[in-house]
Amino acid sequence: MDVERNINILLIEDNHDYARLIHRIISKKSSNLMEVEHHETFSKGFERLLQGEIDLVLLDLELPDSSNIDKIVQIHCSTDVPIVVLTGTDDEQVAIKAVQMGAQDYLMKSSLDSSLLVRSIRYAIERKKVDDQLKRTEERFRLLIENAVDLIAILDIDGTITFVSPSHKRLLGYDDKELLGRKAFEFIHPEDLPTVVEIFSKGIQHIGDENYDLDMSYSAEFRFRHKYGYWVTLESFGKLYPPNSGETGIIVNSRDVTERKKMEESLRNLSVTDDLTNLYNRRGFMSFAEHHIKTADRKKQRMMLILIDLDDLKKINDAFGHKEGDMALIDTADVINSTFRKSDLIARVSGDEFVVLTSDTKQNAIEAIRMRLLKNIEAHNSKQKRLYKLSLSFGIAVYEPENPSSIDRLIIEADELMYMDKHKKDELAEGIVVNMGGGGQ
Repeated sequence: MDVERNINILLIEDNHDYARLIHRIISKKSSNLMEVEHHETFSKGFERLLQGEIDLVLLDLELPDSSNIDKIVQIHCSTDVPIVVLTGTDDEQVAIKAVQMGAQDYLMKSSLDSSLLVRSIRYAIERKKVDDQLKRTEERFRLLIENAVDLIAILDIDGTITFVSPSHKRLLGYDDKELLGRKAFEFIHPEDLPTVVEIFSKGIQHIGDENYDLDMSYSAEFRFRHKYGYWVTLESFGKLYPPNSGETGIIVNSRDVTERKKMEESLRNLSVTDDLTNLYNRRGFMSFAEHHIKTADRKKQRMMLILIDLDDLKKINDAFGHKEGDMALIDTADVINSTFRKSDLIARVSGDEFVVLTSDTKQNAIEAIRMRLLKNIEAHNSKQKRLYKLSLSFGIAVYEPENPSSIDRLIIEADELMYMDKHKKDELAEGIVVNMGGGGQ
């Protein structure tokens, strides 16, 4: 069991009678855990303070060798020792100003009692510890924001920029004063603006909603005008302030994806897209997938590969013609696009097979993806009046950075799980046919 060490108190007080009173109170009420060292002038007391091993200063504000508030500032700027001021005047404004200048507490000499003095000393020491911890935390967050690679901004409910991280200067060229107070929409490319405004409007509808999902974020990819006139492509994720935070607005984290967009365009020029669905083809997928896996390894980030098969494409072609079969493939691409994020890698890798590589691996992500796919398929079938119902089978393989695996291996794992899914459907369909036929042979 740790033994509580003594609290060393430096009393700077020119009145010897009052100093002896302080000594008696502390020795009687503190169970010998507080020791008082007395100096009658500020200059001697301050010299002793600088030598160290002092836990708290009891400071008389009416010392003859120093003006009132100046000595508090001098102590506060020179050490991190908490201060409790003693004042013989009844001017409470002076005492309050002392606290504002750095003292932890103040005591009126005329109304001082033993319990109040000891309690104030302990309170001042503990409050100083809390203040120091808060300052360390604030400094840590300040350093994180100042050195963040990504852009961090806070927008008011009308899109006014109220805070920007220093990275805006490095990536976009703007000083704080050139952004603060202006609408973020002023800087967005006119072609991208309607989409961004729509997403922003959906987000602010939930401000003040206590049932709002705090994990919900809104993402958008758009072009932002650099100070020197060219466009930078940003990928942004916005989250609302929690309803009980006392603040309103949206916190936006953005990253510069201009080079990624250029690489995507370059790969498109190398015929990496599927002409029918406008998704990547196998060549494009494999090129991008390696880049995503390397990024996941560097960030120690899990990923998922989802292999999706359009059920009964041959039957659709045979029954309704290849034109209708092409429409089924296009519909499938639309369903998949609506299920996953823009930042996810989506491709058609063969006649009826699609693949997705995503970093969306939050808790229960596999079940969440499964439910989103099924929900979107059902929504499509209820909306589109086709001659057939769209049906997809899929398998999901997880990539773990601690246990690296090649893209080909992930595809094989997902393929096995996909065919298990397809086999279950076939068994179910066969059971329904047998049941409708009266039990079979």
